[in-house]
Amino acid sequence: MVESTAKQPPSESNTSGLNPFWVLRFGNYRFVWSSEALSLWAIEMEIIVLAMFVLRDTNSPLLVGLIGALKFAGTLLGPLYGLMVDRFDRKRLQVSVRIFGVVLASILTTLIINDTLQFWHAYLIVTAGSMVRMLDLVLVQALTADAVPANSLHGAIGLSRSTLDGARVVGALAGGTIFELLGLDVAYISITVLYLFATVAALKVETRTTASKVRNASIKSGLLEGLSYVRKSKFLPGLIFFSFLIEFSAFPVVNGLMTVVCDELYELGGTGIGRLAAVASLGALSGATYIGIRKNLANPTRIMIIGSTIWHFIMLLLALTPPLWLFALMLFIWGFSGGTTFVAMVAGLLRATTTETRGRVMGIRSLGIYGLPLGLLLGGWIAEESGSAAMIATLGGLGFIATLAATLKWPALLGAQLRPTETEEV
Repeated sequence: MVESTAKQPPSESNTSGLNPFWVLRFGNYRFVWSSEALSLWAIEMEIIVLAMFVLRDTNSPLLVGLIGALKFAGTLLGPLYGLMVDRFDRKRLQVSVRIFGVVLASILTTLIINDTLQFWHAYLIVTAGSMVRMLDLVLVQALTADAVPANSLHGAIGLSRSTLDGARVVGALAGGTIFELLGLDVAYISITVLYLFATVAALKVETRTTASKVRNASIKSGLLEGLSYVRKSKFLPGLIFFSFLIEFSAFPVVNGLMTVVCDELYELGGTGIGRLAAVASLGALSGATYIGIRKNLANPTRIMIIGSTIWHFIMLLLALTPPLWLFALMLFIWGFSGGTTFVAMVAGLLRATTTETRGRVMGIRSLGIYGLPLGLLLGGWIAEESGSAAMIATLGGLGFIATLAATLKWPALLGAQLRPTETEEV
């Protein structure tokens, strides 16, 4: 297979120590990460600013929730986006996505300054942006694997995940503060500037040559080739299964159901719910950072399985409704396990693919995100019928059993070191 062309830094720089930014020593990744970080900050600011605008204009929590839901509108196109990432110049695609973000933000800024913005404009802009957001996600993952050697990918994925979690905090705080103190127009000018800087960083990324057989393949044959590559691999079917599983069984708790749990089990108000949600997020950030600062990660899939087992087992303990202080402590450990599991899974996916198929594999993996709405629906129904404790126990039990079953189904995930050269060719 074709390996990353990123140059290994001198031997002494391979020691990460406790520095989560050690992976930025790979020069090309420095610009990939910078572009991603600036874009994430802009996106998170945009979501909170538009949500506040819609709430002020309509006073409807349902319409505000729709803003967040529209972020997933482009997920179904993940496999097609993956083929695009494999077929076309990744740098040009990345720059095009960034420019598209600048254009959308500029349109909204113009409407705001001219005092002609209506709430349906917000939905239209968010929907348009979400149609390329999944392409951006697949591009960032592929460009990361292009820029960073396989044995350092866990550091890049850990930093990327930590950046996302940090952007959700910083972006939301900055967006809300600027909106309240300086107004909607200044908030959106700031968002546009961030998108513009993200575009400049993307322009610094080095261009990679796309394989001619991928460029010349039809859409159908290209997608079928990607599916065949996944099917023949010892690792990828199991990894893609886990990407669906964690979205289905674990993520619903912190992506909508945390409010139900805290309200029913501990009768907490908004402040208490926010604090417990922050505890879980801090745990996830710590887990992702822990993986990122490790010098070596010889077997990411083994860590993924161990992390998933602990993750879901703790959900069974949470369902016992311990005292609030113990619930919070276990929630932090639960988040930590989730952070390590997620980063290890993505690192395993990237290490198990060739350069020529990486985009399609990550595009197929993106469909696992649909496990989240399914888990939310199931969890919400169980919570309504039998209570929050039963909901946590059911989702945790399903995840725990599925983790053990997947380990038996794909034993290579537990025993192999997942070197890229061990993956079958198409």
